Amino acid sequence: MSIKHKGFTLIEVMIALAVVAIGLLATLNAANQEIRGASLTQDKMTAYWLMQNKMAEIRLESTWPSIKQNKGTDKIFGQSWRWQTDTKKTDNPKIRKVKISLSPAMAGITEEPVLQQTIYIGQSE
Repeated sequence: MSIKHKGFTLIEVMIALAVVAIGLLATLNAANQEIRGASLTQDKMTAYWLMQNKMAEIRLESTWPSIKQNKGTDKIFGQSWRWQTDTKKTDNPKIRKVKISLSPAMAGITEEPVLQQTIYIGQSE
């Protein structure tokens, strides 16, 4: 008389658990990358809005921008951002080049900025 065992062996169960664990790790890694991507997109959109504000402020100033660097911090959407403007002369004396750089306040402005834009301002007559 032979006894038939029904069910899985210990090795089969361990292999199945290993396969499930690998699948779960891959899923968690993909979710982590999506969260990081969403955070980066949020930072870039916030920087874009702040950049639009900075460009409008510079264009609306009543005085001609002087050749210098300005630095400061602004808060938008509950986040603090560092900004820097670098105003330079151009070949045309009636036009100034203004480079604006933005970085999160927790990062330094010397690091790679999240957003950088160059605008040209013409002197009104």
